[in-house]
Amino acid sequence: MGYIVDLTAMLDDIFRTASGNVTANDFQSAVDRHVNSGCKDWIHRDIHSFVTETFAIRFTVPHRELVIEKIIDLIRQYCVPPPSSWVQILVVVFLRLRTVVFSRLRMY
Repeated sequence: MGYIVDLTAMLDDIFRTASGNVTANDFQSAVDRHVNSGCKDWIHRDIHSFVTETFAIRFTVPHRELVIEKIIDLIRQYCVPPPSSWVQILVVVFLRLRTVVFSRLRMY
């Protein structure tokens, strides 16, 4: 979960700050801003809380849908609302990719 939300937040930052062509320096700057802002720590703290609460009740809810919903929630929370619809585009891309990712994971 953390990788998906972190990468999405960094891509969101790159889309906002890069002016067309994205260089390796642009990406490294986005990574540095993400880590130095504390956003990475907040995201991983939220994920840790979510996982702790979810697996405390692990036999009463379907985990796959909760995990997907939490990822979408964190993307919306940690990507600044853009003037255009970048967050919605990123969520749609994630939803299309989720079947590939989650089909390879075994959720108990």
